[in-house]
Amino acid sequence: MLHTQFNLMTLRAVWAIHESGSALKAVGLVHRSQPAITAALGTFEKQLERPLFTRNARGMSPTPHGRVLCARIALALTHLRNAESYLATRRNPKAALPFHRLVHETQLAALSALLKTGSFSAAARQLQRAESSVHRSLRELETLCGIKLWERYGSGIEPTPEARELARHGELCWSELAAGLDEMAEQQGIMNGRVTIGSLPLTRSRWLPDAVTRLVSLHPHAQVVIVDGAYGELLRGLRHGQIDFVLGALREVKPEKDIVQTPHFDDQLAIIVRSGHPLAAGFDSDMDKLSAQQLADLSWILPRVDTPARRRFAEFLSYKGVPWPDRAIECSSLVATRALLLQSDHAALLSVRQIGIELETGLLKVLGPSLTGTTRSIGITTREGYRATALQQKLLDLLISSAGQL
Repeated sequence: MLHTQFNLMTLRAVWAIHESGSALKAVGLVHRSQPAITAALGTFEKQLERPLFTRNARGMSPTPHGRVLCARIALALTHLRNAESYLATRRNPKAALPFHRLVHETQLAALSALLKTGSFSAAARQLQRAESSVHRSLRELETLCGIKLWERYGSGIEPTPEARELARHGELCWSELAAGLDEMAEQQGIMNGRVTIGSLPLTRSRWLPDAVTRLVSLHPHAQVVIVDGAYGELLRGLRHGQIDFVLGALREVKPEKDIVQTPHFDDQLAIIVRSGHPLAAGFDSDMDKLSAQQLADLSWILPRVDTPARRRFAEFLSYKGVPWPDRAIECSSLVATRALLLQSDHAALLSVRQIGIELETGLLKVLGPSLTGTTRSIGITTREGYRATALQQKLLDLLISSAGQL
């Protein structure tokens, strides 16, 4: 993990040199001696195996690699300043300390590990540190923040909301540095960086696979990670910097103010059954429509609660005057929904884009045209201020260009 490779004190020193133009002038920005700043830079350049600055009589100028990385360091440090601003609204002003200048990477790593694992012992194992060391880091962090970061309940602990928000800013900090390392490689024409995409059901069948296939044909060494899951899980990963962007149905009301939703095409839902369903024989999908009674008699596979598809389904039933079904299975997995459809007389409300192969091979059938009032906006969700690497931007461009062809 990045926070075990580089320390924040070094990053602050590098940023200060970039801002001031010399190690001597950087002293006033980071409150460290010139020899300490120079030594930190030298160690960092050795780790990176490339110079970040050129030295001359007028001072120090960033190399192309230095400019790229320092831009990311500035964004990373901004996340820590944002964390300090957040803490300022939660703690006693008398306890105020310059969090962004004093926080240590081991403290943030310990907090993230504690939230992910749920215990000090498990966090210590994940970080490969002694449990006493993790305890010490977290006590120091709590003192620095001036607020409680967890509550004890019997033998267990529960992180406070402040701890969760602080961990989020810390993880965003490291995601910026990871992007900076990828961008330095991209400057040398090496496109072996990482792009992590959160994928909601509609995008998994064609939109995302087609774009990823084109990306890896252009850049075979690209590291592509596709994460599927419920919207809430993907949103958390996005806001913590663990996911670069999320593809799928957009929410009518943004769940968080720090995300950006960009629509790229609209999609409608249709009623899908197996080809051997009792209603399928002789049914003309282009002309025929199910009656209210037929809709009421169906057994349904429903989308998850609080999804756009579930709301559209409820609106459709209300429009048709059909009561809520008393025979229903709730399922968020397209694979499981497909299996249930093929093995039973259930019906599901799906996009025809999700089941193109099954329709072409005659395994499934559409009962009627796409349903009025079920239009959903499909697009890309990113973090506010998200800055893509060249590889990430290439995949975004491929997704955007192919969206119009779906």
